[in-house]
Formats: sequence, structure tokens, C-alpha cells
Amino acid sequence: MRFSGGRPSQPYGSLGMFIFVFAAALWTTACGGSPASTSSPPPAQPQAQSTCATPATANPSVGGGIYTQISIDPKVYGTANVSNLTVFGFSQESMNLPADPQVLSLAPNIVSRAWQRWDTGGTQPSDYNWSYPAQAQAENIAFIGGTTATVLFRDEFPQAAQFNAVVSCDAQGQPVVHAPLNFFRGSLASPTYRQYIIGIGEIQIDGGVNGLFFDEADESYEGATYGNGNEGFDDADIADFGGFLCAKYPNLTAADWQSQFGVLPADNLNCSTNTAQSGRTFNYRGLLARNSWQTDPLDSANPLAAEWGAIFSGHPEPENGTFTGTYTSLVYWQNIVLTLRNYARQKYGKEILITANGIWPFVDFQMNGLWDGNPDGPGGTSVDYCPLTPSGDLDGTQSLLPAFLSVKQRSARIDGRIVPVAVFIDWPTGVMTRYLSLPSLSERQDYWRMYVAEAAAATVYFNFHLLDTIGDPSATQLGLMPLFESLNSFYQGHADLYHGTQDLSGTVTLSVPNVATNLTQLSDGRTVAHLINHNYSQGFEEQDQVTVSFPLANAPSTVTLVSPDYSADMQVKFTYSGGQLQVTVPQLISYVAVVAD
Repeated sequence: MRFSGGRPSQPYGSLGMFIFVFAAALWTTACGGSPASTSSPPPAQPQAQSTCATPATANPSVGGGIYTQISIDPKVYGTANVSNLTVFGFSQESMNLPADPQVLSLAPNIVSRAWQRWDTGGTQPSDYNWSYPAQAQAENIAFIGGTTATVLFRDEFPQAAQFNAVVSCDAQGQPVVHAPLNFFRGSLASPTYRQYIIGIGEIQIDGGVNGLFFDEADESYEGATYGNGNEGFDDADIADFGGFLCAKYPNLTAADWQSQFGVLPADNLNCSTNTAQSGRTFNYRGLLARNSWQTDPLDSANPLAAEWGAIFSGHPEPENGTFTGTYTSLVYWQNIVLTLRNYARQKYGKEILITANGIWPFVDFQMNGLWDGNPDGPGGTSVDYCPLTPSGDLDGTQSLLPAFLSVKQRSARIDGRIVPVAVFIDWPTGVMTRYLSLPSLSERQDYWRMYVAEAAAATVYFNFHLLDTIGDPSATQLGLMPLFESLNSFYQGHADLYHGTQDLSGTVTLSVPNVATNLTQLSDGRTVAHLINHNYSQGFEEQDQVTVSFPLANAPSTVTLVSPDYSADMQVKFTYSGGQLQVTVPQLISYVAVVAD
């Protein structure tokens, strides 16, 4: 979850033996979805301390340095069947409540974040309504639980020594308070904190969930305000950073370290010891203070700032050669995913589904939140995922198809495999605010008719938004359930068109303007031309007798038109000449797929 704003902004959030005795639970309406009070918790005052986030005893067992130096355990990859996930529903509620009737009525293939542990709510098995996953599974709905990965409240570790052992800090060694909810961030470099998060996942696996969603998995480097980056400079991260530097630059001499990076002998960067301990005594906060960078550790004058790196929330870059780009995803995240997969395999003999907000490696499917300030446009520019006209109506002339293709391509690059890519309107965000501001039911319906189709044309799955935990109107209250049920039936009934696809470079030519297209080939050899109508002004402007042509290697035996706007699939006549197929689409309202077999 995120605050609204021009850039991705301060997130709200989308144990086993390591649980300590907690103070009375502090409930909130944010991502955790636990029983809530309407007041914010009292301000938490950081205490002076010399230790933030107790380091691991040695450098990571998977190796140190850049991505080519990190070993990937093949068991970190899931083997569950995800080819049956076509319709995604997003419905998050408090984990102790009855099942959302919208989910059971709609019966999507998956409810992708039904729960989200927040604060102490969800740290005990008794916090959950375990009948909900069973009810969903009885309807063949995969049930995904989850937790915030980094939001940390003091009452989760009420004793000072416990809290200090897991909290992330700024470059002055102080925990960072995140207003207005006054939470901190746990350090994923801390083995104790990672085990705490793993333990919450184990509780939910024991309760029968099909999978787990992790929110904000890299935001312990965020800073008090988005983008300042002054967080994550705790002892655990700095020890690992020292190991990273020594592994990345194994041949530098003391003189080299000083000339290239300003590292003095007093900074205790010892790269000459054994691999397990190399670099772990680095006093990076001391170096920052000596150069007056302690309030701005990412200052461009700091030569180590480029080695530390800057995060872009939910979008790690393992190959960028930085500490944060590499270790958040390939070290800490790999450890969490592998441990939970092995737990489910060894205890229950089953595979679980794992995902996270953004685009991550090692997942079974991606869950990319849509918010302003995303990197999904050309050159990393932000895409407006709910475009409005100046008068506040839906600007349906705008296509999101290039953005959805970009998200899918990013997934393939970051993960290295082809896994399902889903998107959802994250909240509270500017995207959600604009969507809810649409002036009529028909325009909200058109939003889903248009952009679910564009996502599907890119083989991306757009979650139907059913429910969140901050009081936004539900799909039922908005009058959207009949449409969602109709679209659910269509996309599940034509699921074979939206799996195992390959994007083709051929051009789709039409006799009318303002139609977005994508050409795909299915694993069985069929070719599909997806057509999404963007002739729009407070409603779709129907296009009739549309001539469509696209390249095809061989003449097909049949051509079929499928559309959620048709009462049934329609075989049509076609011509084939010179490697081009031509058909006439009698009616294009929102979306038509031309299937050449």
C-alpha cells in the first residue's frame, strides 16, 4: 500500500520461536487489515543506541559481491502449476473476519492478497480465521495470505534490546520514524528480523494458505521521506556492505581504497581476512560522518554512494552492480523464499505460491502494484494508470498496452524465467483516487472493460479490485459485481488465449484509427490479433465493419472472433494473400480477439 503522491510515496504497507512476548496489539486500518482504531499510534521516540540491527556472524553463505558472484539455489524456484491462473481478484480484509462474499461469489482463479499481517495482528495463529482459505479452496480459488516485509512497530519487539536487534537506522545510527503512522523499518539484513518474517509465513502455511504475498520488501532503504535514501545504514547492512565491497573489488590495495573511495585505515575495511569475515568490520557510518555526509549518505560527492545504490520501490535491479540492488533481491529475498518453500515441502510435501509487490526474482507470479511515479513508461518515465480528461472523465483514448508489455518484459529480465505477471491498483495511491473519482458507474465499468483487455492482450492479468482495508467502497457497493462476473466468465472461458503466448512483431492494420493492437502466437500455433477500442468519449464509440489484416505464415483453416461484448464466439470469412490475412470485424465495442487457427 502507498500514500498518494506524484512519486511512489511513503507506504502504509500493499514466528514460531522468534516471536517475543508482545505488548498489547496496536491495530491499524492500513495494509495489515487487522481490527482497527481510527487514531494514529502515539509518536515513537528513538532512543540513543550504538547498535541498530545486529549483524549476521559472517558474510552470506550464497556469496558476496555482484550478481555473478551470488549463487542461486535451484530450490528457491517454485514448481507449482500456475497455468490455471487467468482471473485474479484483489480482496484484502482483516484476517479474523469472515470470508469476503464477493470472492466466493465471483470465484476468480486466485485471490492474490486476502490477508496482510500488520503490526502484531497476525503474529499468532489465533489471529486468523482459518476457515476462509478452506472456503476459497472449495471453490477452486487459490488463497494468498501475506505480510508487510519491512514495516516495524515498537510493540512488535517491546524490549529495547530486541527492537534494537532488528530495526534499520539512518546514517547517524538512529531508527527512522515514518509519519504519520510512526512506524520504523525492519532490517532484512538482520537474520533475526528475517526469521521473524519467515515465522509469520510459516504460521500462514500451517493454516492452509496456498501462498504468500510480501509487501515493501526493499523499503528499509527508503528514508523518512521517499527518495532521500537515508535508511538502511544499520550495523547488519553495513557489515554486509563491507563484505560486498571486498568481494566486488578483491584486488584493491589500501592505497587504492583511499584514492578511489576515500576509505582510510581508520574505517576498518579489512579485506585481507577470510571470506566469511572479509569487510565486516567496516565503519561506514564513521566514514560518512568524517565527510559530513551523515545526513545525506547518497550525496554525489560520496564515491561509495554509487556502490551502495538507490532503490526504486519494488523494482530491484540485481544486475546494476550495487549493494542494495544485489543483496535485497539475491541474498535477503532469496533466503526468505527458499526457507519458506523448504518449510512447506518438508512439513507438508507441497509447493506454495510466493509473490511480492513489484517485480522480483524467484516468484511464482508477479504482483506489480500500479501507482504514480512508476518506471513503466519509455526510459523509465511514469505511466498514468488511470488517465482522466480535464473535466474528470475517463480518458479512454489513452492506451496502457505499451506499459503492460513493459512490465512483462521487466519481469522476464529480472527473474530470468517466464512467470505470470499480474497487476493491481495499489492503495492508497493517486491511481486509486482517480479511479474512485470517475463520475459514473458506466465509466468505472469502461475502465475495467478497456484495461483488463489491454492487460490480457499483453498476457498480463489485471486484478479485479473487490475490497481493501481503508474504507474504500467495495465492488459490490460500486455496482461492479455483475460486470466482474461477466468478465470472469469470458476470460476463464477463453483462458487458452492468455497463456503460453509469444509477442509477434508483425503489424496489425485496421481501417479505423484509435485501436490498440498486439499480435501473439499461442503454443499450439494459433495467431491472435488483439484489438482494443480507444475511440472513446464518456463511453465506447462503436466501430462497425472494421477491416483487419496482419501477417501470417500460412493460410488458416478458420478465423474466429471472440469478445466479451459478443453473446458467443463468431467464425468469420477471411482472405489470405501474399502472407497477409484479412478479415472484417462486424462490431468492435471494447475488445475483440481475432483468432487464426
